[in-house]
Amino acid sequence: MVAEIVSIGDEISTGAVLDTNSQFLSCSLSEIGARVLYHSTVSDDMDAMVAAFGLAFRRADIIVVTGGLGPTQDDLTRQAIANALGVELVFDQESLKRVESFFANRNRAMPESNKIQAYFPDGSRIITNPNGTAPGFIVERSRDDLPNRPSFVSSYPKRKGSFILESFPGVPAELKEMWSGANGRDAIVQFIDRATGGRKTYYKNKLIHAFGAGESAIEEKLPNLISRDHSPLVGITAKNSVITLRIFAEGASVEECDEQIDDISRFIYARVGDFIFGEDSDTLPGTVSQSLRAQCQRVGVFEWGTRGSLAQSIDPDVLAFGRVFGESERDDFIELFGDSSTVSESKKRLSDNRETFGSKFYVEEPISRELWALCETERRGGSLDYLLAVGPFPNSDSNEKTDVDVAFVDFRDRDKPILRRETFAFGGHPAIRATLFGNQALDLVRRYQ
Repeated sequence: MVAEIVSIGDEISTGAVLDTNSQFLSCSLSEIGARVLYHSTVSDDMDAMVAAFGLAFRRADIIVVTGGLGPTQDDLTRQAIANALGVELVFDQESLKRVESFFANRNRAMPESNKIQAYFPDGSRIITNPNGTAPGFIVERSRDDLPNRPSFVSSYPKRKGSFILESFPGVPAELKEMWSGANGRDAIVQFIDRATGGRKTYYKNKLIHAFGAGESAIEEKLPNLISRDHSPLVGITAKNSVITLRIFAEGASVEECDEQIDDISRFIYARVGDFIFGEDSDTLPGTVSQSLRAQCQRVGVFEWGTRGSLAQSIDPDVLAFGRVFGESERDDFIELFGDSSTVSESKKRLSDNRETFGSKFYVEEPISRELWALCETERRGGSLDYLLAVGPFPNSDSNEKTDVDVAFVDFRDRDKPILRRETFAFGGHPAIRATLFGNQALDLVRRYQ
């Protein structure tokens, strides 16, 4: 069963309002056996809306429409759907009574314009709105009964059988309440059962998040897994330096989907495990904070280049302190943590994980007296287990080295704190650099905690 979500409104097409309804509906439709292949956003323009609905009727079995059911002149959804179906709008007395009652209960006179909300495309079933003036409606129709559309629509391959359309107001709270009723989600479940003879397809998604390698490097570890003909389908995306693998399973039962996801997840973990930090809604700062909290540990933060964003990302209950250093204090990082370029060979060694994580890694011991003094109060109180530090970013107009230093001090052995220091090539889009190098620091906690 192929589904399409059509979002109506200038406020959405222009970007003035974020369309959260489509995300909600996509998740819910997948749960009941509909694969959402299309999201359409259409302005309040009659011709554009009629064309969009005509196309949706041909290519989708399930169409869910949000927005454009208000009483004003730019609310065109009901008329546009009627035009696309080739039918007239018809008046429903009971719907008018509910709209009038809505105003009467608030001791307000109903404007004449609200009467339009009692008109629906001929053949519709009404979806009542318990907390608003805009009722929705359902249309089921055979594609053989559709009128001819403009050539660019008529030339689009037409699926067989019937389709169901449900139209809701765009207010998220009203939509969700109406969707949960008998004429919302349940009506689509019944349509799917009739159309498939009870042999519907189930869909499930799982996200696996990784950090420490690029998108192409992760894909190389998973040969042919990202291919579009692979089953289950696996996609890969990069956002703010985090790589996400999306598993999309399709099966005859929820259990079959779970089995597919479990099998492919085991393969992904076996090949990418060192880089994986979480699943679904997990974030790297959240995962690290949760791990620290579970072990009753706390971390302090010194920041140069990231300017406080690292400390802000860590949960306050595991953050011992956060200190931000300015441009005038750029040399303090070297004074506190040493200069990796001048550390003697006897006091540094490459990490066993160098090939895995692609960075230069050093262990130095002991830590400097200056660093010890700065952390002494927290350390004595037993409230500091780790210290993270992100060094200064290079000036773009200078010839400075193009590395950023990240330091990690382990205070768990109070008498022998260990300093681990890594250098990472400076780069990335300016808008995500703070997040990128903050994540580099957090990843040291994840890897060496």
